[in-house]
Amino acid sequence: MIGPLHQRDSVPRWSRKGVMYTVVALFILIAISSMFMTQIRRQPHDRFVVVESRVRTMDAFLDDLGQDSARAAYIAGFRSLIAMEQHVTTSGDYIQDPSAAFIELFVNGTYQNGSFAIMRNATFEEYLSRVRAQAQRQGIDCNLTVVQISLWQRQPWSIMVNYTLNISIVDVGGIASWNVQRTMLGEVPIMDIRDPLYTGNTYARIQRVIKPTNITVFVDDTGNRNDSSGLRDHFNRSLYAAAGRGPDILMRFANNNSDSIYGIESLVDIDELVAQGLPVDLGATVVDYQYFSGVPATACDVQTLPDRISFVADDLEVYGVEGGLLYDPC
Repeated sequence: MIGPLHQRDSVPRWSRKGVMYTVVALFILIAISSMFMTQIRRQPHDRFVVVESRVRTMDAFLDDLGQDSARAAYIAGFRSLIAMEQHVTTSGDYIQDPSAAFIELFVNGTYQNGSFAIMRNATFEEYLSRVRAQAQRQGIDCNLTVVQISLWQRQPWSIMVNYTLNISIVDVGGIASWNVQRTMLGEVPIMDIRDPLYTGNTYARIQRVIKPTNITVFVDDTGNRNDSSGLRDHFNRSLYAAAGRGPDILMRFANNNSDSIYGIESLVDIDELVAQGLPVDLGATVVDYQYFSGVPATACDVQTLPDRISFVADDLEVYGVEGGLLYDPC
């Protein structure tokens, strides 16, 4: 019993301490290695997070541009129509190419080398300059160029503006970049614009504001009522109807009285012309584009209507007179 115990006790103490130091050293090395490997793994992950964040920021910038530019197009477009009307008012001249004039005003705020106060800080190019400045504050170099603008209508009461932009955006840190071309769409309502057809033909003495009619029945002949109150209200309030004929808004700026499926029309009040000291054509139909073209009326003395209201045959169905009210040939 004494021998074996003596043998175990014979292991030197310095040897046991050495083993302990080795174990501790191993733990330290493992911990350091683990921290180092974690740091190595974290670096590419952190860079991925940064890249992803910038990509999302720039993608959101493009989405916001599409939405915000439509509002800018509405503002620039509506003011362009006002500027065009001001040109007709001050010069007394109609506009030979209304679409080209609109686009020039829309982009630059000028027409025939003249500027318009209404376009100050409202042109589309000024809007793009503000976008570039805002992008710079977000750490994005942004280059926006208008490639093409076109106009069209899908209904009588507004103009659609198609605009194509070359868009180049680059993160200032060189993380991400886009070079794209996008076509966007803005809508410009024509309500509350002064009708250039009246402005030009009355020496700007009559400023007829475009307001769509809210009257759906001009003449109610149910039970032979001969009720023309709707038509008289439409006439007295100087409202506009979309009859699918006559000139649309851009054609009116050119005094072009041809037919358009997006044509609008109102009824001329002879008394209003007389009050402004203007010459009148008592033999013409009162539908505006026909009146200013000198189209002679063929239906006069329409039942229940003022004597100064007369029409041509094509007008009778539009305004509910045919089959609803009696009239005499002119």
